[in-house]
Amino acid sequence: MKIIVTGGAGFIGSHLVESLLNDGNELLIFDNFLTGKKENLSFDGNFTLVEDNFGSKHSLALIKNFDPEVCFHLAAQSSVVVSVQDPGLDFEHNILQPVQLLNILINSNCKKFVFTSSGGTIFGEPENIPTTESDYSNEPASPYGVSKKKLNEIIKMMTSNTTLSYSILNLSNVYGPRQDPHGEAGVVSIFSNKYLNGESPVIYGNGEQTRDYIFVKDVISALIKSSQIDDDLFLNIGTGIETSVNQLAESLKTQFSSNLNPIYQDAREGELQRSVLDNTKARKLLNWEPQYDLNAGMLEVRNWLKP
Repeated sequence: MKIIVTGGAGFIGSHLVESLLNDGNELLIFDNFLTGKKENLSFDGNFTLVEDNFGSKHSLALIKNFDPEVCFHLAAQSSVVVSVQDPGLDFEHNILQPVQLLNILINSNCKKFVFTSSGGTIFGEPENIPTTESDYSNEPASPYGVSKKKLNEIIKMMTSNTTLSYSILNLSNVYGPRQDPHGEAGVVSIFSNKYLNGESPVIYGNGEQTRDYIFVKDVISALIKSSQIDDDLFLNIGTGIETSVNQLAESLKTQFSSNLNPIYQDAREGELQRSVLDNTKARKLLNWEPQYDLNAGMLEVRNWLKP
């Protein structure tokens, strides 16, 4: 099968690429390497890597000529902090370029568009915990969340009455090997790296804010399963388990046999207090469920980080 992956050299994207190549697919991969890494794609397979924005004229021409059957759209400006500081950049990467991509795909033989939306931001400060797909009335707390939510609606609108169906997967907090331990996001990798190097992790706010941590391989399973269903899908992909940042830090502290306590700093603008997703709908429609609990996933991260 001919498949496009945008953001294919990133943390989640590279795991998806690896799985798709193992199944014998032909891939056209786009990554501008602002956050993606070439070493994430250090495996063999039938793929072409384009080092460019997927929305450039050159890239769009390549996509039209490639004529994919499926497109996985993972590329994004994914920093909440950057979105607050530079909303225009967020708009360019998270709305304008995807619209240009959709225009090409709608006029091709592509049958499925799979988009990784943000379950941790599009629902705003949720009224219901765990949050379901229908809890969609609150506004996001950051420009990043606004752009993700807006693109969800644009995808639904643009693909209406076309032969292109969509799967919009609202991901909770994804973690696992290849996640940058030096970046802004990815608290499991960041904290693990700190403890591994004998340093105290930094917690912003009081640490009682909660998240739903899902292992990357469980996300890849959901992405691929959703691409094989003809119907339009709007699904939450998470564990349904709420874990505070303090609990996470304590678990990692135990796993790394550390005696260091976290350092607390001021809370960051645009950060939610609680976020956990109800995955009932995904379990039913995808015949999917998470296979990794948090302890097993953290061990995978630890083994990846250890020299």
